[in-house]
Formats: sequence, C-alpha cells, structure tokens
Amino acid sequence: MGNDETYRELSDTVYYIDSKDDDYDTTLRKDRIIPIGKLQYKILKTEDNTTNGMQAMAVAPIINGEADTSQIVIAYAGTNSGDTLDILTDAQTVVGRNKMMGSYNPVIETFNPKNIEDRFIDGQVITAERFADKIKKKYPDAVVTTTGHSLGEYLALYIAAENQWKNVGFNGQDPYAILSKDAKKWVKENPGMLVNYRNEQDFIGNFNFNGTGAEIRVDMDMGRNPANIKKFHALDEWKFDRNGQLLIKDTFANKEALLIRAEKQLHLQLYELTLLKQKFAVIGGRGFSTSEEIYLDDMEALFVVENAAQSMRVRLDYVMKIYQEGIVRAEEMWTEGLERAQAIGTELSYDEVISALAAGGATKANIVDEPTAYYEEKIAIAKEIGSSFDVLRLDIKNSIRKLTLTDQDLGNQIRRGA
Repeated sequence: MGNDETYRELSDTVYYIDSKDDDYDTTLRKDRIIPIGKLQYKILKTEDNTTNGMQAMAVAPIINGEADTSQIVIAYAGTNSGDTLDILTDAQTVVGRNKMMGSYNPVIETFNPKNIEDRFIDGQVITAERFADKIKKKYPDAVVTTTGHSLGEYLALYIAAENQWKNVGFNGQDPYAILSKDAKKWVKENPGMLVNYRNEQDFIGNFNFNGTGAEIRVDMDMGRNPANIKKFHALDEWKFDRNGQLLIKDTFANKEALLIRAEKQLHLQLYELTLLKQKFAVIGGRGFSTSEEIYLDDMEALFVVENAAQSMRVRLDYVMKIYQEGIVRAEEMWTEGLERAQAIGTELSYDEVISALAAGGATKANIVDEPTAYYEEKIAIAKEIGSSFDVLRLDIKNSIRKLTLTDQDLGNQIRRGA
C-alpha cells in the first residue's frame, strides 16, 4: 500500500473533485491516470454529491501497466470553506453527531422543508458509506485503505472503522461517538489499523478527543499564536522523509508520538502477517509445512523485535540525551562555582581557592568526575542494549533468508503471496 506522503497527496487531490472548489479539476474522473508520489494511480470512481457536499475518490496503483485493484485507496474530501453544505456537516454531524442533515436551500439560505418528512436528508456520512459499499461490492477481494484531511479524515476514519479497514489521514476530528457498537469494539482490539496525524497546535482537527485511538499528536514547533489557526490545520504543513514516512522531530515533546507510531506499526505488521498466512493457505491448499511454520514464526518474531528495538531506541536516545546533558551541566556547575569563589576570594591564589572549596566538600571529583563516570556508564549500558537488539534482528533475518533460499517451494509462495 502507499506511504504517509502518498496518503497526504491523495487527501489533497480529492478536494479538487468539488465543483465549488477554487481549484476544481474537471478531468478528475473515472479512468484518468494521476501521478501520486513515485507511482501512477488510476481513478476507479469519483463522487461529487451536490445534495450534501460529500466528495470521494477511489484509486488503485498502476503496477506493470495495469491498475492493481487488489489494493485500493478511498480518499474523502474535507471542508471547503466556500461550500455551505460542508459547513452544515461540520455543525450537524461532527459537532451535533447526526448522520442526517437538516434540509437546506442554499438559494434562500434557510431551512425550507416542504413537509415534515423532508426536514432531513442523508448526510455526508451516509453518502460516504454508500460510496464505500459500491467499491466493496465491485472489488470484494481488495485490501482497502481510507484517507482524508479534516472533515475528510473524519469520514475516512468512520468508514475504516465500520468496514475494518486500514486508515491513514491528517488533522481529522474523531468520529467515535457515531460509530456502531461493533466498530467501537474493533477499534479497541486493532489499535494499529487507524492513524490520524494531528498537529498539537491544531484546535480544529483535535476536536472530539481521541475515542478511536487513531491519534498520533505531533508537536510541529509552530508556536501557539491564535492567528495561525488555519496554518496549524493546513495539510501542506506536514513534511516527509525520503521514504515517504511522516517526519516527526526527535524531541522530548514528540517522545509519546514516536512511541505510539512504533506501537501502531507493530500492530499493523502483525495484522499483515495474518493476511500473509491466509494467502499461504490459499496458495498451498493444505496445512502449513514445517518450513512455512518456521518462516511465519520468524516473521512474527522479527516484527516484534523491530518494534521493540524502535521503541527502545526512542527511549534510549532520550535517556542518553539526558545523561549527556548531565555531563555538560556538571562541567558548567564546577566552572561557575570556581569563578564565583575566585571573585569572592580575590586575595587567594587558584590553589588556595581549590583548597577552600575542598574543605567545604566541593571538589572537581564529586561535582564533575563522579557524575560523569556514572553518566558514561549508563550511556554504555544503553548502547549495549541497542546493540543487542541489532544482533537479534540480524540473526532472525539471516534465519529467514537461509530458509527461503533452501526451500524453493516456500520461496515461490512468498513471491506469490507478497
């Protein structure tokens, strides 16, 4: 499937399906090929619902010249500030928790039901469900991922939870309050399937707390000026590394975000491992061989070790940073103390000042040398722990490689199942 940057680009592109958007693109229609990141994607279906303002787009990557419909992404559009229907959805669904929308006449800008039955119409959530159902019906074997930004991510999270699909999106309000009982149970049991990247300073996107558990809240170091509310919520503020993974600055403020992402990645890897097991079973048409069982066990162990290593590295990096800062601070304390003592005892020589400090129990040994030795020992232990994870991970990878090289049937299955 795609990476974080791919989902961001799709979340942006789907906005242009809206005929009311300033950048409306009339060519974004079924069968068009669009460049997203390093790949080309074919548009399978779009919708611009003029009754309630919902826009959506389903795409599949072009692999070997053909659309690979075994993996599909559905992107939902967020709020267009120039579309009254989007504003109504924000008010009535996101805030009011209603899937239906009050009947609205944009011409006279007032509620205008002809009779009591016409007072409400299907809201964007319901239309988003129907769009997803059409994709599911046409491509029943596809692995589907949803994405979106803001209101679009709200819809994408809802659809993913109700269908037990993966989601990666940005700055989305949380739809937990309108989820079904089964969906609420599923999100609790599958914490790696939903990822909603939120800017710590984004008041708009952080609405509705985090009932789905999808949130990864990132400190983007943008200050807290209320005048920057739109910037805090903007989709184009997110940056990515060369592999397309979202960049999260390695700071104390982001320690929790880095750990949550690592944990979500482990849960997702284990889920994808179950899909691989299912593919093995279909390809083989029998029980697992000894080689397959060893391979699957090794893969599961590798995922666990890699996640533990990543989580531990975040913790160890922070710990080592604290220890290194402690060493620097110890040196600074000694230098500052010595300078103050010399300033007070202006008639004393340097050696006399040192002796006077020692008489009071303040020596370089107990202020600098002993703490430095302690910190350096802790740093060495931290590095050793990190190295042990690297060795274990390499051992498991070598085991997997040796197994797949010596068992030709297994190697062929992996290539077909990947």
